[in-house]
Amino acid sequence: MTAEPALESSSVADAGGRLPRAVRNVLANWAGYVVGIVINFFLSPLIVHHLGPSAYGVWTLLTAMTAYLGLLDLGVRSAVTRFVARSHGRGDREAAIQVASTALAIFSVTAGVALVVSAVLGLAAPSLFNIPAEYTRATPIVTVLAGATIGAALLGGALGGVIVGLERFDLVSVVDVSASLLRAALILGVIAANGGLIELAAAQLTATLAAVVATGWLSVRIYPALRLRPRWSRASASLILSYGSHAFVAQLAASVIDRGSVIILGAFLPMTAVAIFGIAKNLIDYASALAGGIRTTLAPRASTLEGRGQPEAIRQLTLLGARYCTLLVLPIAAILGIRGVSFIGLWMGPEYGEWSGAVVTVLAVRLVFMGATGAAANVMLGASRERAVVGVFVGEAVVSVAAMALLVRPFGVAGVAWGTTAPTVATALLVWPPLLHRALGVGACSYLRAAWLVPAAALLPFAIATWLVERWWPASSLLVFATQVVLLLPIGLAGLWAVGLSAAEREGVGRTIRAFGLGRTPASRG
Repeated sequence: MTAEPALESSSVADAGGRLPRAVRNVLANWAGYVVGIVINFFLSPLIVHHLGPSAYGVWTLLTAMTAYLGLLDLGVRSAVTRFVARSHGRGDREAAIQVASTALAIFSVTAGVALVVSAVLGLAAPSLFNIPAEYTRATPIVTVLAGATIGAALLGGALGGVIVGLERFDLVSVVDVSASLLRAALILGVIAANGGLIELAAAQLTATLAAVVATGWLSVRIYPALRLRPRWSRASASLILSYGSHAFVAQLAASVIDRGSVIILGAFLPMTAVAIFGIAKNLIDYASALAGGIRTTLAPRASTLEGRGQPEAIRQLTLLGARYCTLLVLPIAAILGIRGVSFIGLWMGPEYGEWSGAVVTVLAVRLVFMGATGAAANVMLGASRERAVVGVFVGEAVVSVAAMALLVRPFGVAGVAWGTTAPTVATALLVWPPLLHRALGVGACSYLRAAWLVPAAALLPFAIATWLVERWWPASSLLVFATQVVLLLPIGLAGLWAVGLSAAEREGVGRTIRAFGLGRTPASRG
């Protein structure tokens, strides 16, 4: 069987002038992520200044703590995505429907568990963390509302997994954008009405419920035979939980790495420290979400390629995904790493600039390595190599938690930032290359070159120019800062074009630009 191009990169436009599915999926993902990032960018300072540092620290802590309830997903959504994609690739429609119905039955139970556990956490939180007395009454209510939000998202996960498994990321993007806009409108209403933590949590729940309803409707539209009711199948449950157990452990470890920092800070330091770290972490999360526009398309694509028996295409998918993710996040990491103090000072206020800026500089280093390793992990999860991914994530989580716990008291917020960054960098450079070689046959040197060497060479001039601007032309406002970034973009794009893309990719991009620029498809010109 002939291997097809994994991301169809060699032909950016197909014979009919349409963008290939993989590219359309990434663009659809980005639409949802960009809207969410823009909304959060403008909402975050409003929320911070509306609540104040202590209340915002409590909000950050409680949302991070209840986010762990998302682990009640148990890897089921990942399993739905994988088996729907594989069954669809094999033309077995009934198997896909059976998996989705069984997943809905599982999530009906876990959603109820999330609600109960959130109530327990809300009662225990004031005695476990340094929550100020004026917020102890609101804490249980906020956590229950957050638990209900997680429960609703779990129910939507089964149906969302069907949509993703069919690689209809355009529909996912429509739901995400609509939910983000609704959430923004509700939060602005809460701020205008001088609401507090409870009202913010209620706004989050309302937006999530709306997204779940929309996801259910869309899933039935694209899969008419799908029934929106739980239907237990022992065979499907065994299949889901067998794969999902590994995905669950991987998700658990990733959550410990990602959110453990906030929990440790909340246990050892005042809420203002949590707020300082949370501001910096949010910026990194926004940038990582952009890479997620690529990463989330890789697992279902790898499952489809595995179902077709195309190992070489899976190897190419790994290299392309790693390169594209790093090319995307590296300029953002350069801006945050070099100019983080200035940016946060202009964005949130000078009282946050120095401390949160120092944290974001450290976390920007982690961001550089997260994109490529996340891409590799998604490919391996989609290609039935989940056990290896679990081992890496668990090992990194153990080391990260130990490092953060050791560094939090002597070095404070900066120590926690380094405690989460250093293990990620070490794992990316020392563990992932040989692992990918053993599991997928990807050459270690080829991976290192694609994941970091080529992107670093492509964007080095942009990083140097960014440093020079920060040194010789300090920004006096966010508008000036944004103008400086726009003026430097041609340098980054030139490096991306000349070094970051292959000759075939440049040819494909040029052909697509010419075709769509003339308003004609290549086919119509033929």
